[in-house]
Amino acid sequence: MADNETAWNEKYWDMISSFYWNPSYMGWKRIQRKKWQIADGLVSVPLADIAEGAHALYSRQPMTDDEHRVFLNNKEEILNHVFDVTFAIAGDAVIQRLFCEPLRITDAGPFQSFGRKETASRYEGVPGETPSQPDGFFTTRDSAICIELKLKTYSSPEQLAKYVAIMAWEEMLREKKFGHKFQSLGLIFIVPEKSVSTHWKRTSLVDFGQRTDLAGREIRDEFLKLDRTKWNPVIKQLFDEKREDVANILDRLCLTVRSWTNLRDEIAKIEEDLDCSKVGDQTLGRLLAGLRAQIEAHEDTGVPKKAS
Repeated sequence: MADNETAWNEKYWDMISSFYWNPSYMGWKRIQRKKWQIADGLVSVPLADIAEGAHALYSRQPMTDDEHRVFLNNKEEILNHVFDVTFAIAGDAVIQRLFCEPLRITDAGPFQSFGRKETASRYEGVPGETPSQPDGFFTTRDSAICIELKLKTYSSPEQLAKYVAIMAWEEMLREKKFGHKFQSLGLIFIVPEKSVSTHWKRTSLVDFGQRTDLAGREIRDEFLKLDRTKWNPVIKQLFDEKREDVANILDRLCLTVRSWTNLRDEIAKIEEDLDCSKVGDQTLGRLLAGLRAQIEAHEDTGVPKKAS
């Protein structure tokens, strides 16, 4: 991306601004001030102007565009949105480099990317919506890789169980369609630098100290000992009724934790290797630059900001 070029995530903020100033686009109905009745410090509005079944009334806090952006910028959802868009578009080589290589998975794709909504009702026999909606989920014929993005919050055993569950459900679907299991399974946690050293302890994989990667039986033996009484009942049922299938997933699963700084640096390396005289590289460069800019702008990633 040229030094004077604006990253595409700025266009995303233009869209957010448009929704902020036009709440009717999101289904909110205006009740104009002239319809308010104010008395004794209370406000009443005509019942006919309130949607049937509404559970709350909202009053928008007055903000400028800049104030609204500051308010939203460090929300986890914003970074999730930019991440989702980037990797719904990015080519297989980028996914392979950023997510397969850290897991030591050799798979060049083609990759299929699933968003949170796409996984909500994907699996037959799972009551209601799937109680596991990954931040990133990529599959090929032979591999399944999940990504969990962490900012202020810590990981937990329940969260790790959700990813094991979605891999189990996806593999059952895969076996039904194609008659074989995945050869490789991987899960990457992306966390602030300061959280890397304590990450496994937070997920109850307590014996692995400063390590950043884990694989196979060492996960299984540790994880199957956990008390599951507080887990989501759908996931608990899966672990109880499909214990052998879950154990098999854990036997093959590779885990790694990396920092947002590491991810940003790897993205920058890909950008540096591009030949922007080529149209495809121009497009990829702009795509990655927008994600990198948003990672750097989010205070909770802990990434030192670089001069563009």
